[in-house]
Amino acid sequence: MNESISKAIELFRNRPNIKDDEIFGTLVRDGVESRLAARIVEFLPIAYGRLILSKSGARFSDLFQRRTAGGEIVEGALSEEPVWRAVLDFGRAEISRGISANELLLVAARSAEFDASNRLLNAGSKLENLVFTPTILAWPENGPETG
Repeated sequence: MNESISKAIELFRNRPNIKDDEIFGTLVRDGVESRLAARIVEFLPIAYGRLILSKSGARFSDLFQRRTAGGEIVEGALSEEPVWRAVLDFGRAEISRGISANELLLVAARSAEFDASNRLLNAGSKLENLVFTPTILAWPENGPETG
């Protein structure tokens, strides 16, 4: 799994304007199973944003929500997702190796939570007062439709 995470990280960093569905498509074309590719692309920015903000006092929900193909909203726990744990471990390993703040930001900046925290901080909020609701994942379980 680390090889697939590394490929995604390389795309996030080397092609900052690439769209998430393009990263997903590239991973799938490179042989990554679609569900795994989708989780990697969805979870990496969230994980890296949370790692950057981990000492800020902001509180994050462990829950996520996703709409099923039938339109139902299902909820799950990030901590129960093996890919979530893997991307967090990957990010922590990069931090322990001394990766630059800019390289972390190239991934974290894609996170809606990270963007919201920046906007709130710029509007005068204090990070230690932020409490985030469950993350909403827009893609279906196996990733976006490709065509």
